[in-house]
Amino acid sequence: MNAGTGWAAAQVGYCSNVHPTRDLAGLRSSIEQHFQGVRTLRRLNEQDSGLWISALAAAELQQTSARSEFLSLLQRSGLRLTSLNGFPYGQFHDGAVKAEVYLPSWAEPKRLAYSLNLAQILALALPPDCHQGVISSVPLGYAASWNPTLQQHAEYQLRQLTASLARLHLKTGKKIVFCLEMEPDCVLENTDQAIAFFRRWQTTDPHYEYLALCFDVCHQAVMFEDCYQSLDRLRQARVPIGKIQLSNALICRLPSQDDNRREHVLKTLGEFAETTYLHQVKARDAQDRLMAWADLPAALDDCAKHPGQYPELRIHFHIPLFSEHLLLPELSGSQIALSQTFDFLASHGDFRPVLEVETYSWGVLPVQLRPTTEYAQLQGIAAELHWVEEQLRQRQLLQPQAQEAYADAL
Repeated sequence: MNAGTGWAAAQVGYCSNVHPTRDLAGLRSSIEQHFQGVRTLRRLNEQDSGLWISALAAAELQQTSARSEFLSLLQRSGLRLTSLNGFPYGQFHDGAVKAEVYLPSWAEPKRLAYSLNLAQILALALPPDCHQGVISSVPLGYAASWNPTLQQHAEYQLRQLTASLARLHLKTGKKIVFCLEMEPDCVLENTDQAIAFFRRWQTTDPHYEYLALCFDVCHQAVMFEDCYQSLDRLRQARVPIGKIQLSNALICRLPSQDDNRREHVLKTLGEFAETTYLHQVKARDAQDRLMAWADLPAALDDCAKHPGQYPELRIHFHIPLFSEHLLLPELSGSQIALSQTFDFLASHGDFRPVLEVETYSWGVLPVQLRPTTEYAQLQGIAAELHWVEEQLRQRQLLQPQAQEAYADAL
């Protein structure tokens, strides 16, 4: 392995969208309580993080005094801000978020304004040794409500974004790259769509280098994609990948012969059908066609009505990375997809995207699996990060300390 490849433990961070924050005051409190709690549990002096900054907080941070105080807080907290999550715009934990998480889409001016605010914040907050920061964002919009006119508006706004990022780069010397995050049932949900989009984008946008892809392992596992092959195809097609979100999908294998057991499995799976987030479900039918349900309750109803038709369900529910089985042997995680991802990183020493754990759903797990205290949740997050360190260590990708700034996404 070449010198400088791999990740130091401090470079493995987690996305703060797991912590409810409404505004800048809530963000500050979360950094002081949650981030520092996880960093302390990991026994690190500093740690990279992919903060989620809501639109309201991002607007507040455009004020010089607020931004100065925020940068001081980052330094005091040992938080190296190298990445942001710019996907959720507003509230992410209160009420039924569901498909509203995709709003505003990239066709709406609010998405552009929010994204430009985030870019300004990250350019100022990047550590001195880090010349590129990445921000994950909506994969254009939700496919069910998409049309050619919205696509045209979205591409126009993305060109405005990349032009602004190019000017920001020239002004600050810091390159901020926005990463569209493939997600089930969105305009960009699979590798074929991502390749087609970026091939066209790279021939039409003079500032195309400021737009990349965010690869969420859970999402691609739900799509029945082999993550090693997917990453390989994206690299071969020269689709830039700026961030990999390490996440674990829920897999349900339904017994085909035992009716009572199948009913029991479906009933237990129903405990994951909570009311806050959208849990898209995919399955393969007997003809190997990809079947889809917009949310878990619809899939449960269909499977109950058609026993034996769908032997395996893939559910968009971010379960803890270390979870192999949950409640029943038939309910497992997609850890094979995570292994494929780590194996790809081990085979491509020149590929160093930001790695970020994104398990935002601790608070909506079934009661038996849910942390009972805030400290227990922080312990769970720290355990996930230690699990990632071990995966990197097994593949000789864990470095004792950061030896260089992040390479450009290629």
